[in-house]
Amino acid sequence: MKKYAIVLAAGKGTRMKSLIGDHTKVSYPIMGKPIIEYVLDTIKPLGFDETIVVAGFGGEITRKLVGGRAKVIQEDEVSETASSVNMSRSELEGKEGLTLIIYGDLPLLTTVSIERLFKKHLKNNCALTIMTSVLEKPEGYARIIRDHKSNVILSVKEENKCDEYQKDISEVNPGVYVVYNKLLFKYLDKNIYTISEIVEKFVKAKEKVETYVLEDAVEIFSINDRVQLAYGARVIRKRVNHRLMLSGVSIEDPDTAYISPDIEIGPDTIILPNTTIMGKTKIGCNNWIGPDAYLNDVTMENNNVVSYCWMNNVKIGNDNHIEPYSKLTEVEIGDKCSIESFVELNKKKIKTGLKVK
Repeated sequence: MKKYAIVLAAGKGTRMKSLIGDHTKVSYPIMGKPIIEYVLDTIKPLGFDETIVVAGFGGEITRKLVGGRAKVIQEDEVSETASSVNMSRSELEGKEGLTLIIYGDLPLLTTVSIERLFKKHLKNNCALTIMTSVLEKPEGYARIIRDHKSNVILSVKEENKCDEYQKDISEVNPGVYVVYNKLLFKYLDKNIYTISEIVEKFVKAKEKVETYVLEDAVEIFSINDRVQLAYGARVIRKRVNHRLMLSGVSIEDPDTAYISPDIEIGPDTIILPNTTIMGKTKIGCNNWIGPDAYLNDVTMENNNVVSYCWMNNVKIGNDNHIEPYSKLTEVEIGDKCSIESFVELNKKKIKTGLKVK
């Protein structure tokens, strides 16, 4: 069965309080990687036949970030989520298959959770399956309204439409759905304002609607302001460091190691405190990095010692020793070289065996 994905990424991110005119919410970086890229990387392994990103404010920025990974549709007059989903009608209406609807500000959601959402949808032969989670403090999220006797889902209500009783409901919807594609556009009409309202349409039409309850509520955490941005970074940093340590990398102080999620590091490399590694960095085996090192877009082979330094766009071979307080930009270093302390190099090529003072 074919699968399609609609990523809603039209938000401006007003609560970010940015003075940069075209900064969109999904363009803000977490650990050096834009929010929208996390979402696209999360859904990629599921092998969607078509992925559509609906952009709004600052659409050109979003388009550049998405690149060739999805088709970007521009929504010039951004209103609410139903209109954003409806922007994909010309591309998807009438096609057989399943459609994932997902907000573009969910960088903590995992591929495994989305796979489980699809599996439950297919196993139970549902028309619509809603991802939910239970929160101690559900403020800000749409609530899942169920029949108090049968526990059958009745609707999803945005918080501003809930009465006082409904606001106490702890089961929430983060904005992730799997739906049969033809039914999506059958029930998505001009009277629907938010995409959550489509649930009630399905229920009234006696279509089968169920939920997949996410156990780890952290995954549904959306990013709307700088506080949430920092929280997302803490979660992702912990995940990245945990994965690297299990793969054979030593990180002496995980709380002060800031490593972008796409970084590759080989076994027996040691990361010392206060080290930041960003960009398209690839590090080999048995290296000693830090403390107080910053690496961005660095390619490093094996058996190197790098500490108290700043590097950007640098290639390093094997068995090199780069002493403290060096600054290297667009530098290529061979094997068995020594860069002494307080050296600044820019656009240089250091041949094998050389010592730079």
